[in-house]
Amino acid sequence: MVFEIGVSAVGLPQLAVSAKILCLLMVVVCGAVPSMVVRSVRLYSQCSHMYVNVFPNGTVMARSDGNDQPNLTMSISGINLELLIHSPMQDMYLCFNRSRLVGRRLTYFQAERQPNCLFKEEFVDGYNRYHLVKNEDRYIGFNRRGLQLRRGKSRLTERLHKCFSFMIEAQDFDVDRHNLERAGNMLRSRPVRPQRRHRPSAPCHGTRHHHGRPQRRRNCDGT
Repeated sequence: MVFEIGVSAVGLPQLAVSAKILCLLMVVVCGAVPSMVVRSVRLYSQCSHMYVNVFPNGTVMARSDGNDQPNLTMSISGINLELLIHSPMQDMYLCFNRSRLVGRRLTYFQAERQPNCLFKEEFVDGYNRYHLVKNEDRYIGFNRRGLQLRRGKSRLTERLHKCFSFMIEAQDFDVDRHNLERAGNMLRSRPVRPQRRHRPSAPCHGTRHHHGRPQRRRNCDGT
């Protein structure tokens, strides 16, 4: 009996130490994983009518590569809902340099510390737009040929502002269905003109006399 008590006395401190080590490991592991939301998408440019793609040399263009699957991921983390755009195929994050948008080979932890890689998402007229967190005049945008718009929003005409707009497509997204639904919503939002009221037809009459001669109007049966 005394021997069992001695073993228990020796085992309890070891168990407490093991539990503390386990708790520390759980804290370290849980603290290393950021809380974020990741979605796989494609960005469809309103101006070029093609998809945003990142090429192996880091060039970013709105040109379709024939791939029908989502080719970008968007990670939203933090209380400010800052956005990181990543190309899994090239393992690059979209970031602005001094003149244009490029793909950079960074880890997630490196990208979230780069102000030129953090974006804000906004919604304008049913489309999505993305600008830098630190510079609200610097938007992602492409012209009709799929080339980047390198000027800020304030330096472009109002007509070109639509080139900052994108449709987000997931795996179950259908462009034709989206366009039809959008057109239907626009038609439903138009004011409806009131229909013209038709005058009631003259009542049916029988024969009547006029200046001594009988005249006959159309009867109710059409005769």
